[in-house]
Amino acid sequence: MTDDAACTCKVSRTRDEFDLEMDDDSLVAAWQDGTSVRELTRSFNEALIEARLDRLDGSSTTWNRLPVYDALKTDDLSEADVIEIQRELERDGVDPDELRSTLISHQTMYRHLTSCLDASASPDPTPDERREKARDTVYALQRRTTLVTESTIETLQNTGTTDLGDPDVLVDIQVLCRECGYSADFDTALTEGCNCP
Repeated sequence: MTDDAACTCKVSRTRDEFDLEMDDDSLVAAWQDGTSVRELTRSFNEALIEARLDRLDGSSTTWNRLPVYDALKTDDLSEADVIEIQRELERDGVDPDELRSTLISHQTMYRHLTSCLDASASPDPTPDERREKARDTVYALQRRTTLVTESTIETLQNTGTTDLGDPDVLVDIQVLCRECGYSADFDTALTEGCNCP
């Protein structure tokens, strides 16, 4: 692995500027444990956004409840949600375009891992590792869906579009085999399979 001091790419510069707790050993270990470059990039950017917004003085916005990363880098949110989050940023003195330009791309993360750190991905994972990876991916999406739904409801409530009191969002994932009719939650289906012969 290349010495951290010799690396001056955007990953290292940004991490140093915002004092992010994502050292190179952790990045390489996560990658070699099966975490994708896309997931590493998202985690890095979310930590960067959190660090940037933590520096705001006098902000009344509960930023950890808002999917700021999704508003800046993905197409997962509605246009109305994206506009609302960008307005919240601007109200607190943050230029959304400038913040977006600070974020790193998947290609930048990959070059940092392979060129700066001379690392390589792990060999093909075992079946257990594949199942664990699938479990982590699905549950992360489940949590993300919950967060986006909560944010959407909150936006609608704040604009007087709907009145739901104090709602809880529950996202349940069920797997149904169309051949034998077996139905189970995702984790059970993943580990036990179905009743097909």
